[in-house]
Amino acid sequence: MAPDESRQVSAICFDALGTLLDPAHSFAHLESAFPSRGTEIGNLWRSKQIDYSRLRSMSGKYADFDQITSDALVATFAHLAIPIKESDIDAAMDAYQNCAMFPDAAKLLESLHQPWAVVTNGNRKWIGPMLTGAGVEVSDSHLFTSDQVRTFKINAPLYQLGWEWAQGASRSAISQEEVLFVSANQWDAIGATWFGFTACWVNRIGQSPEHLGVRPKYEIRSLDELVAMDIVST
Repeated sequence: MAPDESRQVSAICFDALGTLLDPAHSFAHLESAFPSRGTEIGNLWRSKQIDYSRLRSMSGKYADFDQITSDALVATFAHLAIPIKESDIDAAMDAYQNCAMFPDAAKLLESLHQPWAVVTNGNRKWIGPMLTGAGVEVSDSHLFTSDQVRTFKINAPLYQLGWEWAQGASRSAISQEEVLFVSANQWDAIGATWFGFTACWVNRIGQSPEHLGVRPKYEIRSLDELVAMDIVST
């Protein structure tokens, strides 16, 4: 089927963690180090990581995302009453740092024709090597990170960096709705919608929708579906 040019977006912004990179890749290490507890630890760790970013955004108490991630892991072990050593934190953080790219993300990025960028809560010194190590070939000029604005999504300044890039990357004047924001985090896709982007929620695990008075325009289960929808060109 030929692409419907009237629906094509002009530029694409991708979230990183959970969208391009799979944090659950580190669960294998957690399971090896803490048998039968790996998924439990990993899921709570991810939840606390996001909660900490929100609390620091609301309070104006910025810390780099790698520090937040480490703090969230320490709190996770404390919550689960699992005794640990400092080396356990270091090993888990190393495993997280080496998480893999989702296969559908690799396939899509190799074939995209529209300009694309990454807009992430990660800080550049931490997330940059993660992306490179996983095979995400994004230049510094197309990578927008929390330390540039010292706050996190869903606060507007981080989305604004993506918007400013998209205006420059497009060949003509565009509206915010012509920028597709792709995230596997529902809260992020909602935040991008509130900002004015056209959002696509990659609902990888079949979550139910939140009730916040708004829904991302698109909901898919895999990035493979994005191509079939004819809103991007490959």
